[in-house]
Amino acid sequence: MTEWEREKFIGPTAEQVECWLHAQSELDWARVGLPPLSDWDPALLAVLRMSVYAPSPMLLLVGHEGIVIANDAARQLFAIKASAGSFNGRAVADVLPAYAPLWKLILTRAQLGETTALRDEPIRTPASDGDEQLRWFHLDFMPVLDSANGFLGTLGMVCDVTDHIQRIHELSDSEERLRLALDGSGMVGVWTLDVASGLSTADVNVARAYGLSEEDCKNGIDDSLFFDAIHPDDRERVQTAFEHAVVTRSSYQNKYRVIGRDGKTRWVITSAKPSIDGYGEVMRMLGVVIDVTNQMETASALAESRFRFQTLTEALPQIVWSCAADGEHDYFSKRWSEFTGIAPENIVEETWKELVFPDHWPTVSDVWDAALRSGEPYDIDYRFRHHSGEYRWLRVMALPIRDDDGKVIRWFGTSTDVHDAYLLAEQREKLADELVKIATVDHLTQVLTRRAFIDRASEFLDAGAAAEVSMLMLDIDHFKSINDTYGHAGGDCVLVYAAKRVQACLKQHDLIGRLGGEEFAVLLPGCAVEQAHQVAHRILHLMQRDPFKLEDGQQVSVTVSIGMTTGAAGANSLDELLMIADQALYGAKNGGRNRAVFSSAQTA
Repeated sequence: MTEWEREKFIGPTAEQVECWLHAQSELDWARVGLPPLSDWDPALLAVLRMSVYAPSPMLLLVGHEGIVIANDAARQLFAIKASAGSFNGRAVADVLPAYAPLWKLILTRAQLGETTALRDEPIRTPASDGDEQLRWFHLDFMPVLDSANGFLGTLGMVCDVTDHIQRIHELSDSEERLRLALDGSGMVGVWTLDVASGLSTADVNVARAYGLSEEDCKNGIDDSLFFDAIHPDDRERVQTAFEHAVVTRSSYQNKYRVIGRDGKTRWVITSAKPSIDGYGEVMRMLGVVIDVTNQMETASALAESRFRFQTLTEALPQIVWSCAADGEHDYFSKRWSEFTGIAPENIVEETWKELVFPDHWPTVSDVWDAALRSGEPYDIDYRFRHHSGEYRWLRVMALPIRDDDGKVIRWFGTSTDVHDAYLLAEQREKLADELVKIATVDHLTQVLTRRAFIDRASEFLDAGAAAEVSMLMLDIDHFKSINDTYGHAGGDCVLVYAAKRVQACLKQHDLIGRLGGEEFAVLLPGCAVEQAHQVAHRILHLMQRDPFKLEDGQQVSVTVSIGMTTGAAGANSLDELLMIADQALYGAKNGGRNRAVFSSAQTA
């Protein structure tokens, strides 16, 4: 216990009590119809002496009129100076006349032998500056009886719960703000990082949290500016963790502080998942940001006052829990039972462990054990069994509470249902994949579009990953005649069959794209001249081996003309290879079609 706490809770000495009682005996009790203090009933004097020793505020209301004699703690609580002579020795209805009906009720019940307990009672009391202030009290009043059960007075015990009520009001306001924020998408923000360009886009909520231009974040902004907004003490840790997630193609989650344009520091949680392309590389990071400043501050406040106001936790929408320094849980708010469907009396230490999603338990156990050993804040996402049987995603955080020596004495934590946010991120990832497919895959033949083929082939050539590379240009022979004879539907079927047969002759890493109409291009990485000829002749053979069967049962014999060339990656550009292969294609057509013509590429 600190020196301040000892001073606060230690009551008066015996000498001080005697001095106080002597001062009260000097009052003119006859003026209010009472005998001298020394002639009071022993039971009344015993209660009075007890109240004087008590460090808590206590009022003794003597007789049917409720003549006040209050200890110093009560006078200080009501901001009445001891020297004023205007508190003790007066009827309570005169001391606080605004609450005369309340005092009448209390005195009437006491005279009937009944106690009165009032909770969170608002009372205006004098302030030290002379004005009035509204405060809240727990009031407990009980009758004081003589040895024959005759009524002597009423003993009142007063507990100032103003701080508690104000905290509840703050939490209620915070919960309302949270509801409004969620309704307007102001609590959860979303962002996307394009890994190749290093540009990030984000909604207005993320922009405001990081103190960045809303317009710039909408259009795309260098991701370094987001890191610059992170608190200096957290920046390196966050950046390292994020870069690790990108390199390892893994999910990312972190909790840290950001500094807004107003200079204020706020706590945020960022979660993200990588979007992987067809080559297994991370194209984008798709993420959400949650502002948890109020939750973190509230959790800390609860850690300081939970032993006095446990009901405060029930005002929070999150699950609130606490445990001893060794990790043994001793408290779950009612939200926990609402979520799990398990009554408080049925909770044992192993209960929460059994509700963790089995695949997640090893990680949860390791992270929790590490936090207990290090004393660092606990922060993890995992799935937890809901009373419906569904495993829902929770964001679980805990802060250590330390004594004056820095030793962890307790843990206080919150568990927030973030399942919907996770589903939102997954839906966005699926949508992004669909958009990528629309932009890169030809909807009819399911090969690359012209733009996607050019982009990927250019990337390969620029990288110089293979010493040699071959390019094939293919054109379906007499395709206009096929369209005229069998209609566009028949022509579409021929395009689909032709693309499938070409793909059957290629390796997994080869690229094929539809450049337009009936024209296709194939890039063969690491393919020399002889191998290119082999691929071309496989295509010619497979294409004409069996007729194509259309949907209406008709059969179409199809051949292709192929132009090909071989060059060196890094020495020949894509445009050069396409041009040379295209010239060779014209040679194949002019030579009678259904053949492959090779033309050499010039290298520097």
